[in-house]
This record gives sequence, structure tokens and C-alpha cells, in this order.
Amino acid sequence: MDISLLEELRNQNKLSEFFSYKNDREFIPHPDEKELLRDLKKISESLGMKEGIIIGCFDYRDMSLPFFTENIEELSGYSADFLRSNGLAGVISALHPDDAKEHVAFNNRFLEAFQNASISEKKTFELSYTLRWIHKTTHKEIWFFTKAKPYLIDIKGNFIFDLHIGLHITNSEPLKGYDWSYSYIKENGNKVTHEKDKAPKSDLRLSKKEKEVALLLLEGLTSQEIANKMFISRNTVFTHRKKILKKLGAKNSNDLMKILIAQNLK
Repeated sequence: MDISLLEELRNQNKLSEFFSYKNDREFIPHPDEKELLRDLKKISESLGMKEGIIIGCFDYRDMSLPFFTENIEELSGYSADFLRSNGLAGVISALHPDDAKEHVAFNNRFLEAFQNASISEKKTFELSYTLRWIHKTTHKEIWFFTKAKPYLIDIKGNFIFDLHIGLHITNSEPLKGYDWSYSYIKENGNKVTHEKDKAPKSDLRLSKKEKEVALLLLEGLTSQEIANKMFISRNTVFTHRKKILKKLGAKNSNDLMKILIAQNLK
């Protein structure tokens, strides 16, 4: 454990600088939060907490751990009391130093995208990450692959609880370091995926004809040339183009071309 990091993070001001989401944010109490936490406990008990699987959630109002399965102690060497007392600061301090920095950066990046999304989009966010804990006593690296999503959002769209389900990876030879991705579904129905070191991808959900028109637009053809090539009217091309603009959330032709190039339709 990095004692100096833990001491730094215990200072609330330092934690706010390190993990910026809660700064100057007004959270609205949610009537179902106690019931949702009880549900998590029932779910984990019914699963019998299969070997190598952990469940937990963070409270973004005070950076605590309102729920986690205590088998984390068996895997990491960190006691339930330590995690209850130190919350997010304790978890970060228990990570591999390289992964701790990347994990905080990823969370801040993901939460910035989350906060800029609509309420309906926020409910569809999903994220995953692969990182290393350092065992408290043996100091060995412990790899986890984790899937996470919002578990409770207040009426203002603020993130209150998340839900993490982690899987202990026993064969870590193919793994090189911290990795992450997140996705959400836009209001127009398109799924957008962000991955580490990759350009954003979007599930365009274009029809076969719309995709054909989009590819011809990428080739630089005019509406009339596309109409001639596809044996359809110019008005039909305009209709397809209008639908493509709406589905991709493009404001104009320049916007559309940038999105189509980024998506590499071919």
C-alpha cells in the first residue's frame, strides 16, 4: 500500500482535486437508495459470491463504499474495516501506482462524458476496465477485469451510486497494463463506444440504402451522381441524406463527412 498516497487522499480537499466529479455539485436525496443497497446485499448473498468475483459500489457524494462483498479481503489482503474507513481513497491507494493514476484519469474522463449526456443517455452508460491491485502482505499483482454501470442517479442527473462487478484474472500473461472502455446509447439510438488508444466508434444503425448513400458521399459524389448510380431520384437521395444526418447527430455536411470518415464505413 502506498501510505503517502493514502494520507494525501484522506484529506478531502486533496481527494476532490484527485477525483473531480463531486466538486461544487448539489446532490438530491433519492428515496430508494437504502432499498437498492439492501437489494445488492441480497443479490450477493444469493450468488454465494462465486470464487474470484466481487461486487461493490461507490457513493460519489462522499467517496465512500456503501456496499462491497467482503471476499475482497481474501483476494487482496485489505480488510473490510480498512475499505469502510477509507472508501475510494483506500481503494486507489491499494492499486498498482501506474494503474491508480490511469484509473482516476479514466473515471474523470468517463464522468465528464456522463455529465454532458441527457438523463436518458446517462441510464445507458456502461464501462469496463482491467487493472492491478497490490496484495497488502505478499505485494503480488492481482489483476481484475471489472464491468460497471450507474446504479442510482438523482433527479438532476447526478451520479450517486455506481455498481462494479469484478472478476479476478488468474492468467495475466497476455495483459500489459491498465485498459478501459465505456459506451452509451445516444437519444437517436446510436451506440457510441470509447476505448483506450482508439478513436470513438459508433453503431451507426444505418439502413442498407443509407449506408450505400453514405459511402458514395464519402467518395465525393454529388446528390445527382448518387441518384444516377443507384437508379433512384434525386429527391430520394435527399431523403436518405436527411435521415443519415439525423441518425448521426450531424449538423451539416462538414459534420457529416467528419463522422463518416471517423467511422471508417468500408
